[in-house]
Amino acid sequence: MVSVQEAKSKIIENTKVLASEMRSTSDALGYVIASDILAPISLPPFRQSSMDGYAIYHSDVITSGTRLKVLGEVKAGEGAIQTLFPGQAMRIFTGAPVPEDATAVVMQERTSRDGDFVVVDDFPIASGKNIRSIGQQIREGSVALPQDTLVTAGVIGFLAGLNVENIQVYKKPKIGLLITGDELVQNGETIAHGQVYESNSSMLRAALNQEGITSVEVLYATDDLENTIDALRKLTYNNDVVLVSGGISVGDYDFVGRALEAVGAETVFYKVKQKPGKPLLFAKSGDKLFFALPGNPASSLVCYYEYVLPAIRKMSGRNDYFLIKLSMPIDRDYAFDGARDEFLKATLMQDVVIPLDGQESFALRSFAVANAIIYLPTDQNIVKKGDLVEVHVMPN
Repeated sequence: MVSVQEAKSKIIENTKVLASEMRSTSDALGYVIASDILAPISLPPFRQSSMDGYAIYHSDVITSGTRLKVLGEVKAGEGAIQTLFPGQAMRIFTGAPVPEDATAVVMQERTSRDGDFVVVDDFPIASGKNIRSIGQQIREGSVALPQDTLVTAGVIGFLAGLNVENIQVYKKPKIGLLITGDELVQNGETIAHGQVYESNSSMLRAALNQEGITSVEVLYATDDLENTIDALRKLTYNNDVVLVSGGISVGDYDFVGRALEAVGAETVFYKVKQKPGKPLLFAKSGDKLFFALPGNPASSLVCYYEYVLPAIRKMSGRNDYFLIKLSMPIDRDYAFDGARDEFLKATLMQDVVIPLDGQESFALRSFAVANAIIYLPTDQNIVKKGDLVEVHVMPN
């Protein structure tokens, strides 16, 4: 049996980043950039007005109330290059190219119009005021985004503005999911006494989808060794990571451990000093990873967030493997026997964290409303209301 921290360290140590692939920028949300992206153009590519107003020579404005002749106007998207002369002004709109030789833009709110003249009520006006210079955001040939950047909506918008249509990103792992147990019945089927509806596949698939993992192959195995081995072989061949739900304890019908050995998976550790989720197994075969998760739904989901998700993130090229960690005051007293570290389903509020009722390993109702997990090590087995505890923030 290993500690929580030992388990996490061993998982990260045995996980490798996947190879990269070329992907459409618009379809790369949630992926990680695999090599520096150089700007193919400057942004902005021309001197650009940041205001609606008037392009002028700043030196023409020698006092508030200066009158300048309005030569014409230039709007966003204007192709022709306008030329401005001293004593003149050009009506201009946000995003429009600034006329040649103009040195400033005075905002519309600081002017008044008098026929063909504009009266500038602003003084003094600095050179370059309200003008975006060429390359002010990014210069052609410079690093627009470095390797290891996570692609967000902002990244996609920025790259679209640079006309970068395709980028090199790290692949995301393909996931195989094996559900075991003769007692499990699929939704929509008639349930008999002693049976339960199977929920772990829907739950884990949803958690994977939330991380942007859409390639999930799900198979089911009866409580039979050969059937379990056959399913594992298929999932191992097709996927980078195999998750097994159930069948990892020490019962007469728990065959997962032997099945993993049969497909060549080498156990890195079995059992973690924690509650819930003690019977967690982590194994590998080459670069392929195997997680045998407890069958109890709440235990399975805790193990996913604390151990599986970090491995998936590292394989995907991310550096922020683990859930966001906060130190927050707990809103009530809590104590446990101190034999194993505990993970508590919780609700994180603005200034406090609340452990929920229903902490049993089978209970998913509390997870349905939880947005965080409290981690209590054995040396913090008695906490009082207001004490600071470690909180892991679940993905939105």
